Amino acid sequence: MDDLEFRRRLFADPSDEQLIDEAEQDPAKKRLLDEAQDFDVLLSNALNVPVPDDLQAKLLKNVESESETQSSDNVVQLSWYKRFTVPIASAASVALAVMVYFSTVVPTPLYAGEHALEHVYYEESALKLSKEVTLQVVNEKLAMLGGKLESLPGKVTYATFCNFKGQRSLHLIFQSDHGPMTVFIVPSESNDYRQGDTQFNDDRYSGSINKGANADTILVAKLGAPVDKYQVEVNDSLQWL
Repeated sequence: MDDLEFRRRLFADPSDEQLIDEAEQDPAKKRLLDEAQDFDVLLSNALNVPVPDDLQAKLLKNVESESETQSSDNVVQLSWYKRFTVPIASAASVALAVMVYFSTVVPTPLYAGEHALEHVYYEESALKLSKEVTLQVVNEKLAMLGGKLESLPGKVTYATFCNFKGQRSLHLIFQSDHGPMTVFIVPSESNDYRQGDTQFNDDRYSGSINKGANADTILVAKLGAPVDKYQVEVNDSLQWL
């Protein structure tokens, strides 16, 4: 199995037994396999949101409080009816509790620019890294998304996979003349995250989005940095296999 086939199959299914056997014979493939499997675990954990144990009790308490404010006739009818419907009411309450809970814990969808800024803030400590990551290592990771970089306009100090609004993406940081600059390479397999303007900013950072046929490149840097200039350089260097 050649390297390209290995990477394509690994991106599709990191638990493929044939890939696992293949990786045991090649340290470079083993490293890629471990990273892909670690990412799948990270994504699974992020989607596994636990429901509080006391949520059903709180919801039932609210229902009972409302029922006590009704007229006495309605209370009698409700009490008589509940004798025969406790199992059904309990099941319905659990279902309602789960629906209410997830409607409150799932945030309102963010535009791509807003999500990129949140991602930068979440991993802001990575901006301080200084050890160089070689272009070969970067391209080993990028090949799993089907791409290759000829160069980057600065020393790369961070390269890892990330979950960009449900899309498995490559998160890079390189050192520019205007300070560290973050690059997200996000496969354009879904349009769910491709909302909002191509230019964005807050009071600390500004960013630019280039929407491509194979992937979007999103650059974020300190306010005032010529993001568009670097966007062009990155896109000119990015090739697809």
